[in-house]
Amino acid sequence: MKTYSVLTIISFLITILASIDFKTLMSGTAKSVVVMEEIPVFVVLVQYTTSTITASFLVNSANIGIFNKLAKIDAVLEAESISDYYKRSRMETYGFLFFLVLSHLINIIIELVTAEDVTVHALIVLPLYFIQKLEIVAFCKYIAMVKRRLVLINDHLKVFVQEQEKKKNNKTIFSVSKSNPDPKENVEIKFIGRAVDGNTKIRDLASMYDVIGRICSVINEVFNFQIFMTLVSTFTYVVITIWSSLYYYRTPASNSGELINTAIWCFSAIYTVGVMSLACEQLLLVRNETRVLVNKIIMNYDLPNSMRVQAKAFMELVEAWSLRIYIYDLFSVDITLMLKFISVATTYLIVIIQISHFV
Repeated sequence: MKTYSVLTIISFLITILASIDFKTLMSGTAKSVVVMEEIPVFVVLVQYTTSTITASFLVNSANIGIFNKLAKIDAVLEAESISDYYKRSRMETYGFLFFLVLSHLINIIIELVTAEDVTVHALIVLPLYFIQKLEIVAFCKYIAMVKRRLVLINDHLKVFVQEQEKKKNNKTIFSVSKSNPDPKENVEIKFIGRAVDGNTKIRDLASMYDVIGRICSVINEVFNFQIFMTLVSTFTYVVITIWSSLYYYRTPASNSGELINTAIWCFSAIYTVGVMSLACEQLLLVRNETRVLVNKIIMNYDLPNSMRVQAKAFMELVEAWSLRIYIYDLFSVDITLMLKFISVATTYLIVIIQISHFV
């Protein structure tokens, strides 16, 4: 399998390099805008090469470890008792792939319609961008799987907290059999159980949260470079789109279709970063909900002291594992990343406009 990966990389690199007219690019006869538009291709090519090598030789065992830990969480949380638990996850995967293929097909159609002339090089490069987006989709799916397990932990905590609040309000809780009971609700009610001294289910949930924190750390290590290169290529696209816009604005005879094409790919790259940031932001929101639920258990002085101690230990784990994804400890991948990205892009827009007046 590793040999197949190496051969695939080599053959793809040779094909792309052979399709590039280096003689024209180096001679200076090519338009500067054409040369600039080739820069993102090389950035994505570097990402594809390094990602394939790392996935084949360096992070394969880490990926296996992630799924083993997820299976451990499912076993402890009794996820198999929920009838549609894995079905919903599978449908979510299909949804990710559907939107990935659909968005890429739209980009390809726009490429073929707006391009002045369709070259072999352009057709060969198109799969590179698909692979780049596929890596981000895989990252989002990993985050979604972690979030799904954390939501299940929150469901167990929420049912227990609500039950204790009802007791605190002197409302007697009767066990009423339903004609069509909700299997998910039954599993959640049975998990923590009654508030007694010997109950250690909160400790078990805390242990699973610790496993989730470790999974996030491994995911961060596996996708660090891919996320970084995606940001680099997206930023490159933004800068080149701004520069190309000024170029075509000053050259009325130029084909505006090329500008539209570059802008569409730029917005597609920004959209990819936005989806990635939104996925991580949703995980952080679920983690904040976990923090609130655990705090309610801690502040409930009617509970046995042993259960409150378990909740305090749980809170320490929540504070220790922030579940944030960092890009080489420089940026946190969340909704603020998009705001920072837009801010930097706006700054470069002003700089490029100012420089263009002197060129």
